[in-house]
Amino acid sequence: MFNDRDLGILGAGALLAVLSLFLPLSFAGKVVAGFLVLVAFMALALLRLGPDRVPPEIWLMRRFRYSMQTRQYVNQQEASRRAQPTSTSAPSEKKTRPPKAERSTPIPSVPVLRPLDLAWNEIGVYPLLTAFLAVVGVYFAVWLAQGGAQELSVWFQ
Repeated sequence: MFNDRDLGILGAGALLAVLSLFLPLSFAGKVVAGFLVLVAFMALALLRLGPDRVPPEIWLMRRFRYSMQTRQYVNQQEASRRAQPTSTSAPSEKKTRPPKAERSTPIPSVPVLRPLDLAWNEIGVYPLLTAFLAVVGVYFAVWLAQGGAQELSVWFQ
């Protein structure tokens, strides 16, 4: 179904979204900040990287381990000229070598996008919706406590 890693990330995102109510912003600013935090954590929970689609922390660990390991480089050079045997033939009969084709300098390439995937099948929609609705419920309760009940009573009179 889903693993504890995804639930932990979703729970941490929901908790931080609720804790953003303590930011010194207007209520609309708090809602926007909390929504952005929640969406970022949902994307982090869904994100899979690399050709074998692993979570970001495993992908970063592999990249770090690869960057720290020693590499074996081979110093390949063109073969040096061998001593030409002196020939007794006339100089006009020398073999002419075609001019050496110069190697073109490589053009800097555009960075290749690495494989990126969202693990909808692993996590599913229900944990995401549960976290989202829990945060919306807390925000609604805070709004009601801060004067939203009076605003609603105007609509129902």
